[in-house]
Amino acid sequence: MSGFYADTMHLARLWHSGRKGSEGGYSLESLTSDINVMNGVHNWDADMITRKTSMKELFGVGKLKKDGTEGSLKAIPPVEELQRSPSLRERWICYSSGDALCTWRLWESLHEKLKGREWYCQNQKRGNMYDFYCTFWQPFGDVLAGMEAHGMLVDRDYLAEVEKVACKERAISISRFRKWAAKYCSNAQYINVTSDAQIRQLLFGGYIFSFYSHNTF
Repeated sequence: MSGFYADTMHLARLWHSGRKGSEGGYSLESLTSDINVMNGVHNWDADMITRKTSMKELFGVGKLKKDGTEGSLKAIPPVEELQRSPSLRERWICYSSGDALCTWRLWESLHEKLKGREWYCQNQKRGNMYDFYCTFWQPFGDVLAGMEAHGMLVDRDYLAEVEKVACKERAISISRFRKWAAKYCSNAQYINVTSDAQIRQLLFGGYIFSFYSHNTF
């Protein structure tokens, strides 16, 4: 009610920037279902903490097949129906309040985790990583929240022209990067620059790696 305070997705990325698809990524549902994430909550008890439950799990209705029978694919009724239907309204209230509870407890855990990590800048201790978040990421998140709430003016014609220039400059930069990387690893001329895994391998792998094993060329 007092405005933007913190973004649990940003906090989670600051704590662990490499959560992969198998770990569920950074959705509220996956984070609150992960014992390694939620064990920072005081008096944590897996049975007492309600994980974020997906809307499909609560409200999903099987899509009807051509023969009129219910299929395995689930569809969610319109939000207006969930909020106003007498049979669904109570579940909607529980779903919404549960989201708020899960978000608060997730913040509690990540807050403690980041406070326990030291923040160094140029070999000097500046505080903990939650201090880092409050200094840099919290203001950034506040700006994003404001943009989402109020929108922003866009000159579409200008953006279309700038996009053409940006695409050309991007192609030049990629070519320059690949030529530089190829000096240290010849097969790096085929690197997919949008692949985090390949960039990590090139910069931090510590051994020769063939990019031919990826479908990048």
